[in-house]
Amino acid sequence: MINQAKFEKLYGSCGGVYKTTVLIQKRLRELNRGARKLVDEHAKNPIVIVMREIEEGRIELIPDTIENRDLIRAEVERMLVGQPPSIEVPENVTDDDLERRILSALSRDGS
Repeated sequence: MINQAKFEKLYGSCGGVYKTTVLIQKRLRELNRGARKLVDEHAKNPIVIVMREIEEGRIELIPDTIENRDLIRAEVERMLVGQPPSIEVPENVTDDDLERRILSALSRDGS
């Protein structure tokens, strides 16, 4: 069972209940899609893992703005320096499918 006081602390660090919930949901989705854990946690409950990542400042919720998207693209490009050249993405590939492929590839490289 997760302690309510832990949630209260997370609400304060994330900026409220809604933002904390959104961050937890997004990170759970990433973990379920194969992303690697960012903390040394042996718990089986993925919510405990995500809460620990938040507590340690390893993840945060950033606003979805054009500027932030550009920053994320630049960071991904920086991470891919020395990698094989990029490929053209077919038009019928959805953003969710593309995100899943990227997370899967990144988690394989980091293992």
